[in-house]
Amino acid sequence: MESESSVFRRYARWLIAHRVLVGLAILGVTVFLVSRIGILQFDSNVELFAPQTHPYVVTTHLMEQVFGGKYVVVIGITPKQGDVYQPEVLAKIKRIQDGVEQLPEAVRHNILSLAARKVKTIKGRAEGMEVRPMMESVPQTPEDIAKLKSAVASMPIYINSLVSPDGKSAAVIADFKQDVKRFPNWIALLAGMRKIVDRERDNSVDIHLGGTPIVAEAADVEFATMPAFFGAALLIIMAIQYWSFRSVQGMLLPMITGILSVLWALGGMGLLHVHMDPLSITTPILILAVAAGHAIQVLKRYYEEYNRLQGAGMPMREANRAAVVESIARVGPVMVTAGSIATLTFFSLATTGSSAVQHFGVFSACGVLAAMILELTLIPVLRSALRPPKKRETARERKAGIVDRLLLGLANNLVGGRAPWIVAGGLAVLALVGVGLLFVRVDNNFRLYFKPMSTVRIDDRSLNGSFGGTDSLQFLVQTPAQDGVKDPKVLQGMADLQAFLESQPDVGKTQSLADLTKRMNQAMHADDPRFYAIPESRDLIAQYLFLYSLSGDPQDFDSFVDNDYQRASVWAYFKNESTSYADSVAQKAQAVIAKSFPPGTTVQMGGSLPEIIALNSVIVRDKFRNMAQMALIVFILGSIIFRSPVGGLFVVTPLIAVTLANFGLMGWLNITLDITAMSSAAMAIGIGADYEIYLLFRFREELARSGNLLSATRDSLLTSGKAILFVALSVIGGYAVLQASDFAFFNHLSDLVMATMAVSAFFALFFLRALMMLFKPRFIFGEQREALFNPPVVAEPGSGS
Repeated sequence: MESESSVFRRYARWLIAHRVLVGLAILGVTVFLVSRIGILQFDSNVELFAPQTHPYVVTTHLMEQVFGGKYVVVIGITPKQGDVYQPEVLAKIKRIQDGVEQLPEAVRHNILSLAARKVKTIKGRAEGMEVRPMMESVPQTPEDIAKLKSAVASMPIYINSLVSPDGKSAAVIADFKQDVKRFPNWIALLAGMRKIVDRERDNSVDIHLGGTPIVAEAADVEFATMPAFFGAALLIIMAIQYWSFRSVQGMLLPMITGILSVLWALGGMGLLHVHMDPLSITTPILILAVAAGHAIQVLKRYYEEYNRLQGAGMPMREANRAAVVESIARVGPVMVTAGSIATLTFFSLATTGSSAVQHFGVFSACGVLAAMILELTLIPVLRSALRPPKKRETARERKAGIVDRLLLGLANNLVGGRAPWIVAGGLAVLALVGVGLLFVRVDNNFRLYFKPMSTVRIDDRSLNGSFGGTDSLQFLVQTPAQDGVKDPKVLQGMADLQAFLESQPDVGKTQSLADLTKRMNQAMHADDPRFYAIPESRDLIAQYLFLYSLSGDPQDFDSFVDNDYQRASVWAYFKNESTSYADSVAQKAQAVIAKSFPPGTTVQMGGSLPEIIALNSVIVRDKFRNMAQMALIVFILGSIIFRSPVGGLFVVTPLIAVTLANFGLMGWLNITLDITAMSSAAMAIGIGADYEIYLLFRFREELARSGNLLSATRDSLLTSGKAILFVALSVIGGYAVLQASDFAFFNHLSDLVMATMAVSAFFALFFLRALMMLFKPRFIFGEQREALFNPPVVAEPGSGS
């Protein structure tokens, strides 16, 4: 440690001697990186979350190529009086249909409503099959209205999808493709559709919007409020800094470092052409808090050294610069070690299967790295250039408060033989919190990120009450050869799959080419309900499809089958937004698929909902793999810096405990294991490692200086321990502002981060210290450990010994 300190001592003297040059260099880097922030964009595309190699995601991409888009919006129109079969209401449906079809971002042939050209009625005639649009023009007379009602009733495929069973609501189903270059977020993508729909809103109808894009758009609106929360977090962290140092200088220096760290990290993101996304949008608060926290370690040590040098009679100006040098010499090696571990652990998230988690890891790592660089350059440069602290200022900073008294009490208990009780208490807390593991659920239900009375949830409930559901998944049916879908066994397999799906609770509707084939068979048998079934003859199916094509349009079946009739899709609509429930239904369907389809035919699942299901599986797999990976990094680096595997264990053991507590708290707080949990667990390990390393290094230093166990414990807790508390408070205070949001995504993230930071600080200050006293590791106490814990009894004079 002394050799490292001498290197940093020379480095600090060089910084002070060249502080103008260093300051200009920092300014230049800052200006350059800030210039890169302008190209940053916010991107909430679900592809950022979805693991691209997962079978569901691969199938989704294939289906998108074959059948069109995958982002479905349900536009529900409900008259306040009567049913939808009114000229004024039907005219609104047609105008919305026509308007959305003209949007370049819409998949035109997948826009469906009663007014869509591809939505047709099928009737049998003596001379063949008659196929006509459901609503060629808006009906005006009672006779025409009655014909439309009859036509809708004859086509079951559209009941509960385009028209509610009671006829009180109708829907326009809009399908979109997202070009991230033109539409980097959902607000931009849906802006055109919003204008079309808003023109039709009046006192005669209620219009509700639902589907994954609507949920994502509402989330984007909430994400746009983050700058205001960042400002509030800045003020709270400033207040914590002022409480810590009781001076304006002590408050401003960490905040300058923190703000510049955020700017550098944002500029680095722009330089790497990595967009901001929902997971990384709150990361500036983390970077600000962590940077300010590290600065506390430096400045607390500065005040210690300044007071010592002033007490030795050194003039104020000389004491100021000497204190800067000594604080960097003492804290610098520890900061580089702790910062490197945090940076590497965050960078390790780049190995996960989710791009959003990768971006969060890179963003956080860049921020921590920027903070470390600035704290070892900017703070000594500014601190040496500023006026020395006045006596009143240093006296306020040294004044003992409630935190000091608590830490002194902890030190006395640790050395006074109560370490086993503290360890037992820590294990008891861990066991109690760990019971919450039994209640942890894996789900990424984005609708639950909104309050029950939000517009998103109200609209969703209304649409689910009227139609088959606002969430969908698709099954891709692939046959071995061209025209394979015309095989009666394949179509019957699709019908059997639909029947199974519709038997499941909360599956409100299914659709496929099988529905249209059954309707053709029925129409060609005088509408006899007995013939609403798949024909047994392949030739008859081919004949029906040919007859349909004579009066139908080539694109009528584009949503259900490809041009070669080799691939087909089965759509299922869910009223339950839980991805874990949808996954359970899909897993049950595998038995039906294996039984119902002929050999050589494969059935795979895809769509926007399965992409989120894929994210669930990646979260479980990557969560534990990444925790093991981060723990291994911490253990290896801890072993290296302390030159002992036991040292690595002492650093990593509390972090494992904190991570387990993190999961347990999720169970107790009823927070599902979702995408927010990935970031909070990474914080627990990345930031928690800082706590352990700062404390262990400072204790070793104080023990080497004083040779007294109680003195070393007190001094290390009153310095690094106190700084750790303020670091934890900075992170907790910064994320606490998110509790004011109406967006449950922010609330959940805030809950997890605050709880994790509190538990991390507890385990670092209590549990780790007690473990250290209990096991007396040689890498801390050296060869004198027995003498330190069992000092020799000195006989009093005249005792006769």
